[in-house]
Formats: sequence, structure tokens, C-alpha cells
Amino acid sequence: IETGLAVHLQTEYSAYESWFQVVSSVADLHTTFFIFFPIWFHLKRDVAIKLIWVAVIGDWFNLVLKWVLFGERPYWWVHETKFYGTDAAPALRQVPITCETGPGSPSGHAMGSAGVGYVMVTAALSIAAQRKCPVLYCFGCCWGWWNCWSVCPVFMLPPTSHIRL
Repeated sequence: IETGLAVHLQTEYSAYESWFQVVSSVADLHTTFFIFFPIWFHLKRDVAIKLIWVAVIGDWFNLVLKWVLFGERPYWWVHETKFYGTDAAPALRQVPITCETGPGSPSGHAMGSAGVGYVMVTAALSIAAQRKCPVLYCFGCCWGWWNCWSVCPVFMLPPTSHIRL
């Protein structure tokens, strides 16, 4: 199902590729260290410290889980397997960010961005609540950001380091 969703997104929403690249870059852990940490350190020091801890521990857990689970990337085998028989294999596209990650499951891209995103969104909601921002507006912004953050990895396929297209 996920492969079909990736093909659908890449086919129907190819005009938004640059937007997905921006979201993916923002969700990357290097952005946390070099951009989000200094900003949050200035705004709220405790949030900045949480960001660093979440990024470091999350990345460490990702590495350990890859060793323990030794899972394969879900898209590696698309063009190498006999699973599809005489049917055509899904036509997945690579984009510049596709080959950025190493082998194994879970995806470090997903784990890192989820942890960092959670810390930033909860901090932003806390600040918005203190400033009496409209609740619907805050949750709408958060929902929109989480939606982009969730769809982006499926479109970009960052954990697909061995697809041969």
C-alpha cells in the first residue's frame, strides 16, 4: 500500500517536489542543530535543550534499533524482486534527497523529524496558549505542518538508498 501511495504522490503531486524538498530539509536533524537550536535557545532555553536531547537520543536509538532489528528499507527490492511476477514494478522516482540515508529500519529521517517536531510543536502551542492565540488557528497550523511532515517522506522516499531506477 505504501508503495502505491508513493507512486500516487509522485505522479499526482510532482509539481510540489520543490515544496517537499524544503519540508524535508527543514525536518532534517542538521537543521535542528544549526537553525532551530539557536533560535529556541534565544526564545526559550529549556526547549532548546530538549531539542538537542531529543535529536541526540533519538539518533542514538535509531542506530541501536537498526543494529537490533536489521530491517530492510521498504523500497529496496522494488526493481530487484520477483514479487511482482509478470506485472510491472511500481515506477518510483528518485529525487536528490532519496539516497541520503543508510540502510536499516526504522527510518532515522522519520524518527528524528518526529521527535524534534513534537518538541517544537508542543513548545509553540504552549507559547500560543500564553499569548491567547485562537485555539483553532494554532491547531490548524500544527495540523498543516504535521500533514506536510507526514506526506513529505512518502513523496521523497528518503530511506531508499538502494533503489536502482
